[in-house]
Amino acid sequence: MSQSTALKTPITDETVEPLETGPDTTPNTPPAKNALVAALQDQTMRSPLFWSIIGRSPIYMVAIALVVSTTSRGSTYLSAGLLLAGYTLGVALVAPFVARRVDRYGQSSVLLITGIVYPLALIGFVYTDHGSLTTQLACVVVAGATNPPLSGCIRSLWSTSGSTMERAGLSIEAVLGEVFSIGGPLLLSAVLFWGSADTALILGGLLAGVGAIGFATTRASRATQATPTQREATGERDPLGALRSAGLVRLLFVLATCGVAAGVYNVAVPAFVTAHGSAQDIGLIFGVWGIGGIIGGVWYGNHTLRQPAERAFVIGLLAMGACATLVLLAWDNWSLGAALFLLGATGAPATAISYQLVARTARADYVTEAFTWAITVSLAGSALGAQLGGLVINASDTWAALLAVVVIMVAGAAGAYVMQHRFADTTEAAPIS
Repeated sequence: MSQSTALKTPITDETVEPLETGPDTTPNTPPAKNALVAALQDQTMRSPLFWSIIGRSPIYMVAIALVVSTTSRGSTYLSAGLLLAGYTLGVALVAPFVARRVDRYGQSSVLLITGIVYPLALIGFVYTDHGSLTTQLACVVVAGATNPPLSGCIRSLWSTSGSTMERAGLSIEAVLGEVFSIGGPLLLSAVLFWGSADTALILGGLLAGVGAIGFATTRASRATQATPTQREATGERDPLGALRSAGLVRLLFVLATCGVAAGVYNVAVPAFVTAHGSAQDIGLIFGVWGIGGIIGGVWYGNHTLRQPAERAFVIGLLAMGACATLVLLAWDNWSLGAALFLLGATGAPATAISYQLVARTARADYVTEAFTWAITVSLAGSALGAQLGGLVINASDTWAALLAVVVIMVAGAAGAYVMQHRFADTTEAAPIS
């Protein structure tokens, strides 16, 4: 769920009061555009944004469809879990190195290759022998490893589009994360109404492939060119890549902490909802959470905060911790939904701010990889949090798991506060000791 990456930041602009020149001399200048509308209508970014939405729309659908497809064939949930783990590990472990190829060779060639291999791997999974778990596992690992790096590519483009456009574009990214988390399961339900989980997997692969290839053909993507570092120019390879930025590494620790909190919620919220009502309400509660995120992201994209990004990031995390406390105090599903709505509304701006900090702390020649590492650590944190949430609930109860989230969020905010000075300036190649 996209709520797992609930972090964002603002960039300040000074408002200049227009001079009063009188009725006869006032220039006929059109009113300033809404920042989000201007970003959506930008001629350079419009096409990449469109294709990135097409390619990323099945993100959540594919993961769920993989489980449904496996169990519908008569396999156990153990097998389904193994296949899903293989797919997720393929994404988490290989994606940063795929993104490094983007930074080294440009976006188009990598997107074209992954846009072809990814759907073929999913189609191979669908049509492979149902009894061959090894072959199926190989297919899903390849699919995960070749998942087109559209998120890293589009965020890399936004980060080089100027401060105002960057803030609006990364706010759109935060909103889209919520939209995908809500729309993916709905898209799967629509496909299952007319077809099967296998159909959903094939459709998901084709959408991702078409989106990646379409993105690769846009002018903005083709204009990206690799910029060899001084080491690479002399034939040396930097094994740390984006991770040589000390500021980025510290930021990734904070993002991983927030991912752990989201992972706990992935287990604790369904448990709470089921205990206080019906499991049928789980989707509704998560939907309310996502709507809060959409509203918060849109609000952030249209407002200029008078705080440095690193300070606003700390404030955002503290606000999320306060909302997590409200979740802890929920007494029924209605109050839980209201608290999660507020959590989403505060989390989406924090997410946008975190994207800005990733762009700021990333080395100039490793921006796509830096954004991909942010996704990877959030996924890893979420997986760890899900395990932690299950352990706490089994050992105690749901309230204890929700309390753990409050503690984790406060710890994340404290870490961000202590390290905020490292987020203030771009770190080109600071060695990590």
